[in-house]
Amino acid sequence: MRLFYVDESGTGLKDDNSPFFVLAAFGLSAEAAASLDTSLTALKRRLVSWAPPEDFEIKGRDLRRGEKLLKRVAWENRVHMMVSVAEFIAGLPCRVIVIQADKRDLRKVVSTEDHLYGLVLWRLLDEIERELEEFGSSGMLMIDARSDLHTSVQDRRVVDAFRQWRAGRPAVRLLELPWFGFSAFYGGLQLADFVAYLCDWAHNEDPSSDASAGRADDLRHVFETLAPRVRLVRIP
Repeated sequence: MRLFYVDESGTGLKDDNSPFFVLAAFGLSAEAAASLDTSLTALKRRLVSWAPPEDFEIKGRDLRRGEKLLKRVAWENRVHMMVSVAEFIAGLPCRVIVIQADKRDLRKVVSTEDHLYGLVLWRLLDEIERELEEFGSSGMLMIDARSDLHTSVQDRRVVDAFRQWRAGRPAVRLLELPWFGFSAFYGGLQLADFVAYLCDWAHNEDPSSDASAGRADDLRHVFETLAPRVRLVRIP
């Protein structure tokens, strides 16, 4: 059994602040996933010694921008944190599939946010199926939850897209519908967020603000550290 933790980065169809929408699936065997929480908690203790590891969520945006618990942490220390996370990922028996959709080339054929999400998710599911075939394994998905206790609208689109994808195939290795979890609770989701954000930055962000502060090279080093674990697929 292989588990895939899925998170997104980039922006929606009509948001011109970013040309890309990204989904990343952080995948590893169920046996390796069983020890992930313990090893990631130990890493968090080393990185943020002044707070309980449960209070520190690894998020690419927070690390780069110095937000939340990292508000008073200097850039040099945040770079060290990002490199440590990248090295942690590089040392895991994992693979990360990243689907990057260029919205500029899709707006003539994609009309809604749900259509865009479904298109990218379907491609991600195809790639996951290929990987499961390679390993001769079954698999499960956990996706970063967007719904709350009062509505399931955001996650409903994922379920609908998954059912539509599965309906066109006589047999698939992915078992059941996707599960949903909060990234604060699941290390795999946090690592998927980190990779998605770094991939998005590497191909998308105008580096001028980072370059002016001497930061772009630092961020490229972080991305290059984890890049061997990443397989990038572009749409179109």
